[in-house]
Amino acid sequence: MRYYYVMKNWRKVRRHVDHPDLQRVLVRDMDRYTRGALGKRFLPGMRPLDTDPGDWIYELRKKGRPPAFWQYVRLGACYWLVNFNLLLAQRVEPHRAWRIIESDRHASVWDGEETLFDMNWLAFGVPPDRCFEAAHDEEHPPGRLRETGLASR
Repeated sequence: MRYYYVMKNWRKVRRHVDHPDLQRVLVRDMDRYTRGALGKRFLPGMRPLDTDPGDWIYELRKKGRPPAFWQYVRLGACYWLVNFNLLLAQRVEPHRAWRIIESDRHASVWDGEETLFDMNWLAFGVPPDRCFEAAHDEEHPPGRLRETGLASR
């Protein structure tokens, strides 16, 4: 198993992150997370990292600035970021059959072969085999979004 290397391919990925369809899903799902977990709204123009206290950044940061893709990472919000990641993966690598995999421990995006598109656990330094193992209890059909509700406090 391996992660799609977002940092190396950031130029290719960045072209798509502000697409209106992706932003609509990001704002809808992250608003469900922040209203439920934090009692705050997630508004257009915000990034998931804007809602994160960011302690993990200081623990993982090496010399220099953190990678740009960390703006789309939020500790504890994998279930509310997975639809955005699925749509993003489909735009970046449209020839792959990307689908959501999930369990009660994690949700991720997988191409059905050997690649995960998971900016959260990639940023946190979790090995891809462990990510797949944690998420692969239920596999959605390729392209199907996950229903999200309000997060609980």
